[in-house]
Amino acid sequence: MGPAGPRSRRSPLSLRLVLLPLAAALTVAVAAPALAINTPADDAKDALRLEAARANAAEPVKTVRFLRPVHSYEVVGPSSILVWETNTKAWLVDVRQSPACQPRDLDLSLGVSLEAAYDTMNTSNGYVLGRDHTRCKITGIREVDVPAMRSAERLAAGTAEG
Repeated sequence: MGPAGPRSRRSPLSLRLVLLPLAAALTVAVAAPALAINTPADDAKDALRLEAARANAAEPVKTVRFLRPVHSYEVVGPSSILVWETNTKAWLVDVRQSPACQPRDLDLSLGVSLEAAYDTMNTSNGYVLGRDHTRCKITGIREVDVPAMRSAERLAAGTAEG
Protein backbone atom coordinates (compact mmCIF):
# COMPACT_ATOMS: atom_id res chain seq x y z
CA MET A 1 0.00 0.00 0.00
CA GLY A 2 1.50 3.36 -1.05
CA PRO A 3 1.16 6.73 0.66
CA ALA A 4 -2.07 7.47 -1.17
CA GLY A 5 -3.70 4.26 0.07
CA PRO A 6 -4.98 1.26 -1.89
CA ARG A 7 -5.94 1.84 -5.48
CA SER A 8 -8.65 0.12 -7.41
CA ARG A 9 -7.32 -1.12 -10.72
CA ARG A 10 -9.32 -2.53 -13.55
CA SER A 11 -7.75 -5.06 -15.79
CA PRO A 12 -7.25 -3.95 -19.42
CA LEU A 13 -9.73 -6.62 -20.52
CA SER A 14 -12.56 -5.41 -18.26
CA LEU A 15 -11.91 -1.81 -19.31
CA ARG A 16 -12.02 -2.88 -22.98
CA LEU A 17 -15.32 -4.67 -22.44
CA VAL A 18 -16.80 -1.49 -20.96
CA LEU A 19 -15.35 1.08 -23.36
CA LEU A 20 -15.60 -0.64 -26.77
CA PRO A 21 -19.39 -1.17 -26.81
CA LEU A 22 -19.84 2.37 -25.50
CA ALA A 23 -17.61 3.82 -28.22
CA ALA A 24 -19.37 1.79 -30.93
CA ALA A 25 -22.81 2.83 -29.67
CA LEU A 26 -21.82 6.50 -29.56
CA THR A 27 -20.32 6.38 -33.05
CA VAL A 28 -23.42 4.79 -34.52
CA ALA A 29 -25.79 7.06 -32.56
CA VAL A 30 -24.02 10.16 -33.89
CA ALA A 31 -23.78 8.93 -37.49
CA ALA A 32 -27.17 7.24 -37.81
CA PRO A 33 -29.41 10.35 -37.99
CA ALA A 34 -27.47 11.60 -41.00
CA LEU A 35 -27.93 8.22 -42.67
CA ALA A 36 -31.63 7.89 -41.86
CA ILE A 37 -32.94 10.02 -44.74
CA ASN A 38 -33.44 7.59 -47.59
CA THR A 39 -34.29 8.55 -51.12
CA PRO A 40 -36.04 6.16 -53.53
CA ALA A 41 -32.62 5.48 -55.06
CA ASP A 42 -31.28 4.55 -51.61
CA ASP A 43 -34.24 2.22 -51.05
CA ALA A 44 -33.59 0.53 -54.41
CA LYS A 45 -29.89 0.13 -53.55
CA ASP A 46 -30.81 -1.34 -50.15
CA ALA A 47 -33.23 -3.81 -51.78
CA LEU A 48 -30.51 -4.86 -54.23
CA ARG A 49 -27.99 -5.28 -51.39
CA LEU A 50 -30.47 -7.31 -49.31
CA GLU A 51 -31.24 -9.60 -52.25
CA ALA A 52 -27.52 -10.11 -52.93
CA ALA A 53 -26.80 -10.74 -49.22
CA ARG A 54 -29.62 -13.27 -48.89
CA ALA A 55 -28.53 -15.09 -52.06
CA ASN A 56 -24.99 -15.38 -50.70
CA ALA A 57 -25.69 -16.10 -47.03
CA ALA A 58 -24.76 -19.37 -45.38
CA GLU A 59 -27.00 -21.49 -43.19
CA PRO A 60 -28.27 -19.81 -39.99
CA VAL A 61 -26.21 -19.98 -36.82
CA LYS A 62 -27.35 -19.38 -33.25
CA THR A 63 -24.30 -17.51 -31.98
CA VAL A 64 -21.49 -15.39 -33.41
CA ARG A 65 -18.40 -14.51 -31.40
CA PHE A 66 -16.54 -11.37 -32.42
CA LEU A 67 -12.78 -11.29 -31.94
CA ARG A 68 -12.66 -7.51 -32.42
CA PRO A 69 -15.12 -4.62 -32.16
CA VAL A 70 -17.85 -4.54 -34.80
CA HIS A 71 -16.79 -2.45 -37.81
CA SER A 72 -20.25 -1.08 -38.74
CA TYR A 73 -23.99 -1.74 -39.15
CA GLU A 74 -26.17 -1.26 -42.21
CA VAL A 75 -29.96 -1.45 -42.34
CA VAL A 76 -30.79 -3.15 -45.67
CA GLY A 77 -34.46 -4.03 -45.31
CA PRO A 78 -37.55 -3.81 -43.16
CA SER A 79 -36.22 -6.49 -40.83
CA SER A 80 -32.64 -7.07 -42.01
CA ILE A 81 -29.31 -5.61 -40.99
CA LEU A 82 -25.79 -6.27 -42.19
CA VAL A 83 -23.40 -6.34 -39.26
CA TRP A 84 -19.92 -5.78 -40.63
CA GLU A 85 -17.33 -7.53 -38.45
CA THR A 86 -14.64 -6.15 -40.79
CA ASN A 87 -14.91 -4.49 -44.18
CA THR A 88 -14.68 -7.98 -45.73
CA LYS A 89 -16.74 -10.08 -43.28
CA ALA A 90 -20.46 -9.53 -42.71
CA TRP A 91 -23.39 -11.18 -40.98
CA LEU A 92 -26.99 -10.87 -42.19
CA VAL A 93 -29.11 -10.37 -39.08
CA ASP A 94 -32.88 -10.69 -39.27
CA VAL A 95 -35.08 -9.19 -36.57
CA ARG A 96 -38.67 -9.96 -35.67
CA GLN A 97 -41.04 -7.42 -37.21
CA SER A 98 -43.55 -5.86 -34.87
CA PRO A 99 -45.39 -2.54 -34.53
CA ALA A 100 -42.74 -1.47 -32.01
CA CYS A 101 -39.82 -2.42 -34.26
CA GLN A 102 -39.93 -0.54 -37.56
CA PRO A 103 -37.15 0.02 -40.13
CA ARG A 104 -37.18 3.79 -39.60
CA ASP A 105 -36.59 3.21 -35.89
CA LEU A 106 -33.56 1.09 -36.71
CA ASP A 107 -32.20 3.72 -39.11
CA LEU A 108 -32.26 6.45 -36.49
CA SER A 109 -30.46 4.81 -33.59
CA LEU A 110 -28.87 1.47 -34.19
CA GLY A 111 -27.06 -0.75 -31.77
CA VAL A 112 -26.64 -4.50 -31.64
CA SER A 113 -26.45 -6.13 -28.24
CA LEU A 114 -23.30 -8.09 -27.64
CA GLU A 115 -22.98 -10.24 -24.59
CA ALA A 116 -20.18 -8.25 -22.97
CA ALA A 117 -18.36 -11.11 -21.29
CA TYR A 118 -17.97 -13.03 -24.54
CA ASP A 119 -18.43 -10.44 -27.35
CA THR A 120 -21.18 -12.60 -28.85
CA MET A 121 -24.39 -11.94 -30.76
CA ASN A 122 -27.07 -14.63 -30.59
CA THR A 123 -30.64 -15.56 -31.42
CA SER A 124 -31.61 -16.76 -27.95
CA ASN A 125 -31.46 -13.39 -26.18
CA GLY A 126 -29.90 -10.98 -28.70
CA TYR A 127 -31.60 -7.84 -29.91
CA VAL A 128 -31.13 -4.73 -32.01
CA LEU A 129 -31.69 -1.47 -30.18
CA GLY A 130 -33.88 1.05 -32.01
CA ARG A 131 -35.14 4.55 -31.34
CA ASP A 132 -36.29 5.21 -27.75
CA HIS A 133 -34.47 2.03 -26.70
CA THR A 134 -36.94 -0.21 -28.54
CA ARG A 135 -35.59 -3.76 -28.58
CA CYS A 136 -36.00 -5.75 -31.78
CA LYS A 137 -35.41 -9.48 -31.19
CA ILE A 138 -32.77 -11.13 -33.39
CA THR A 139 -34.38 -14.10 -35.14
CA GLY A 140 -31.63 -15.13 -37.54
CA ILE A 141 -27.89 -14.74 -38.10
CA ARG A 142 -26.15 -15.87 -41.29
CA GLU A 143 -22.61 -15.27 -42.48
CA VAL A 144 -22.46 -13.58 -45.88
CA ASP A 145 -19.97 -14.46 -48.60
CA VAL A 146 -19.00 -10.81 -49.12
CA PRO A 147 -17.03 -11.17 -52.40
CA ALA A 148 -19.94 -13.12 -53.93
CA MET A 149 -22.44 -10.56 -52.60
CA ARG A 150 -20.49 -7.67 -54.10
CA SER A 151 -20.20 -9.50 -57.41
CA ALA A 152 -23.97 -10.12 -57.45
CA GLU A 153 -24.57 -6.42 -56.72
CA ARG A 154 -22.31 -5.36 -59.61
CA LEU A 155 -24.00 -7.83 -61.95
CA ALA A 156 -27.49 -6.68 -60.94
CA ALA A 157 -26.52 -3.00 -61.26
CA GLY A 158 -25.07 -3.66 -64.73
CA THR A 159 -28.23 -5.51 -65.77
CA ALA A 160 -30.43 -2.67 -64.50
CA GLU A 161 -28.40 -0.09 -66.45
CA GLY A 162 -28.24 -2.14 -69.63
